[in-house]
Amino acid sequence: MGQTTDLYKGLPENVKAFFDRQYEDSYRLLDASRHPRTGLYADAYMTLGDNPDQRCSIAATGVGLIGLCSADLEGWDPDAQEKAVVTLEALTGKIDGCRPAREENTGFFAHFVDMDTGANLNSEMSTIDTSLVVAGAMFAGEHFKATAPEISEMANQLLSEIDWSQVVADKDKGIINMVIKDGKGALPLTAYNEYVLTAWLAKVGNPENKEVQELWENTFSIDKITELPQIQYRNIQVLTDGKAEHFLSSFVHQFPFYLVPEYAESDVYRTFYENACMADRYKWKELNDVPSYVWGYGAGPNDGLHGGYHADKINQSPGNVASAYIVAGFLPVYPAGIHDLYALYRLQIPYDTYVNRGDVKDENKFRAAYRYGLHRYSWWHLEQPERWYPTKVTLIDWSSMLYGLTAFKRGMSFFTDRLKRSSRNA
Repeated sequence: MGQTTDLYKGLPENVKAFFDRQYEDSYRLLDASRHPRTGLYADAYMTLGDNPDQRCSIAATGVGLIGLCSADLEGWDPDAQEKAVVTLEALTGKIDGCRPAREENTGFFAHFVDMDTGANLNSEMSTIDTSLVVAGAMFAGEHFKATAPEISEMANQLLSEIDWSQVVADKDKGIINMVIKDGKGALPLTAYNEYVLTAWLAKVGNPENKEVQELWENTFSIDKITELPQIQYRNIQVLTDGKAEHFLSSFVHQFPFYLVPEYAESDVYRTFYENACMADRYKWKELNDVPSYVWGYGAGPNDGLHGGYHADKINQSPGNVASAYIVAGFLPVYPAGIHDLYALYRLQIPYDTYVNRGDVKDENKFRAAYRYGLHRYSWWHLEQPERWYPTKVTLIDWSSMLYGLTAFKRGMSFFTDRLKRSSRNA
């Protein structure tokens, strides 16, 4: 099954038992969100409802493909390879009755589609969501290449079918179009953000296009990272999007770390990544009555608590809802975070052992809300008679849990090696 890290080997047995359970559950949640016929993945796992949800997220499907690689490596799912084949067949239009909606001129996918038919569910043609599914496809293609080369072939087909030139809004300033309308890029967004992945895939997918290559070289290449917009928190220098006094949700820093190999291997980006982790942790320490193991500014749904979906960040976090998957995502630079997760599990969210004999309804809701472990929670509601129970877990945000735990046990090479090889072979 491959080598394990010294960090994993050195865990105390009780923490390791928790790690192993949470790690496998990070895949089980994804698998519970997969459509059995089409292999597409739902936008969210419904904690108190039926699964899979009918709404597929193209980005979540990319996460699902990487999850299948982890499951194959760990021996959790003997059908992981076959499932990856089915998913790629759906994405490339090879499954009867299922054609995931794409922009006809450029090949970009719609953000949300019907799980069964692939019909567009009134959503935009998204450059970042397309990037996330293509990255997942390339990852799976490389992982299963020796035994199922057709996955790599279909992944390369997806990469080559997309007109990546349309993501370029300003090649000199690193401005990337967020959507495609009528065959043209629209809604430009300034750097820095998770669209680093889009710029990298454009570079890989359109190597002959000068503007695409310059978009990367002028703004996103590793020797330009120090020139990206920055902001300070307690004298900690972190990357941002250039807006005054504007911090970014921690997932923005995590996606390029795991999905852009040059960034994962860059000492400069790693320093910024460590800083983003430190700033997140320190900001939580300013709050009253919050233990040190509670932190993580991530994105996710707040249904029934503080409005709907929100990307929490420093100074912009309604109700200060914490995201455990953000802690997991930072494990490569803050391995002590596994003990924070263990403390949260033992002291507050014992998701597999919780009992409330005086209120069976509460016990059932608690077990259902955290069936697959730690995710989004309100610290201030955990001790209240009427708790807030998260009604869903969005898969794209959950990805940090899977990625971080995989890297903690197997090392970052699990990500960098597969993505580097797949980009060279594209």
